[in-house]
Amino acid sequence: MTQSLYTQLTDTPQTATYLAQATLRDILLPLILGDETEGISYWAGKQLATKFPLESIADLSQFFEQINFGQLSLKKQKKNQYFFELTGPIITKRLADFKTPDFQLEAGFMAQTLEQQLQVTAEAKATVENKKRVTIFVQTDTNAPVEIPIETEAMVTMQTPEVTPIAPTEPVEPVTPVATEPTPEHEPVAKASFSSVADLPSRQELHRRKKH
Repeated sequence: MTQSLYTQLTDTPQTATYLAQATLRDILLPLILGDETEGISYWAGKQLATKFPLESIADLSQFFEQINFGQLSLKKQKKNQYFFELTGPIITKRLADFKTPDFQLEAGFMAQTLEQQLQVTAEAKATVENKKRVTIFVQTDTNAPVEIPIETEAMVTMQTPEVTPIAPTEPVEPVTPVATEPTPEHEPVAKASFSSVADLPSRQELHRRKKH
């Protein structure tokens, strides 16, 4: 790595994160893998997705930002086709710093994630558009269902539920107790009703909803 390239890579607000990712993905891996970089990166992305099973596309976008892959947004969706756009400072920087930056790791991750969510075969392809943005196209095949391995069946959501704060209560005047008739000793007490796992929609129902 030349001094000018090092200076170029470190000239970013997220110096440590960007330098590490650029060094590994855009310098070291191409040196080791050569022409196989795209194929192996795509396979690695699919393997990585099995370790982070995400429940929805919203979770996928949030995960991309957290892992510093960039800002992922779904631009268009047809029956079996999904058109995503990957943007953000790290995307702009990699496109500017390297002639052919690789985004097949992200494509493989997305293909496997949608395959796990929809339980049908999915493939993806990342394309650089005019050195300004990255588009990722995902094609699914509803005629080719897949069986999800046991270790990837526990889908998780990364969204934090909103909690409504409890308003402070005003002090109240003490109330003089009123005498009441005693309750029979064995009178049944009504139990509170709580939702259970059985009340949640099944994965098949979720799949049908996605299709509609």
